[in-house]
Amino acid sequence: MTQRYAVSEPVRSFHLPVGEGHQIHVEEYGDVHGQPVIVCHGGPGAGLCRESAGYFNPKRYRIILFSQRGCGASTPLELTHNSPSYLVDDISRLIEHLAIGQCILAGGSWGATLALLYTCHFAHKVKGLILWASFLGTDHDLEWLYGPNSAGAQFYPEQYQTFKSEKSDLQDILKHYLFALTGEDELSQHKAAQRWHAWDRQLTLGALAGRYHLEDNESVLQQAKLMCHYFSPEVMSELRPLQSVAEHLTEIPTWFIHGRHDLVCRFAPVQRLAHQAHSQLFVLDGLGHCNANDVYVEAVRRAADLLACKLCH
Repeated sequence: MTQRYAVSEPVRSFHLPVGEGHQIHVEEYGDVHGQPVIVCHGGPGAGLCRESAGYFNPKRYRIILFSQRGCGASTPLELTHNSPSYLVDDISRLIEHLAIGQCILAGGSWGATLALLYTCHFAHKVKGLILWASFLGTDHDLEWLYGPNSAGAQFYPEQYQTFKSEKSDLQDILKHYLFALTGEDELSQHKAAQRWHAWDRQLTLGALAGRYHLEDNESVLQQAKLMCHYFSPEVMSELRPLQSVAEHLTEIPTWFIHGRHDLVCRFAPVQRLAHQAHSQLFVLDGLGHCNANDVYVEAVRRAADLLACKLCH
């Protein structure tokens, strides 16, 4: 059975002030003199995942995990001063604070979005990219996730009827959830968060959805709030630089890993992007979005090993 690398306790853990009253929680693993890799977590709002450190050989990598604004152990858990442009600036502050110059960026789903967006703005700072289940942040990607004609709505029509809550238009669905999640009625907040989370879990885990649950209701609520906030038109507009991301990748060693049957993040646009950028692409046939799978683990770990070898020569 494929295993992640064994990673010990963090070398250090700290909170970094990044402005506007926000502090991000950071953990470092591996070799302090190794290739620095900053891992961007998914969500938005999932918080750092310590298991993701296991993709990287701790004898070759300096592994840096952080929780983005408003989630995980970062503070405060707020939507204000919280958008993709702030997150890009936070990565810059983190790189400056750690005095690492160029670094590798890695991440899955929304984490891949953030890594690519940072690269659009600061390509000269990026030595390499390892991205899995990439979300490219277009209106079509949102339709694929939450729209009435989405892949998920066709595979799971019963669950989608519950999720859409009598709304028929994508923007109406998102507005309905954002209003409920940020309103004054705490019971309505938690009910909306559970419906949002149930749909996300269904698309991610498929037939295994009933086996996995987040027990912390407050974490479920905060992640749902952040996701709806980030998927509003005003915030999504900050992802427009991704439309020309291919031109920034041509000189950067990049590995994309993607499940062909991913119902959360579309495969075809990622395949086109990898082709345009002359990047490496590992296609995982028969797999969806969830990377809690031996084949997925092996693919991401292999990409990290190959990149480490490439940068040593």
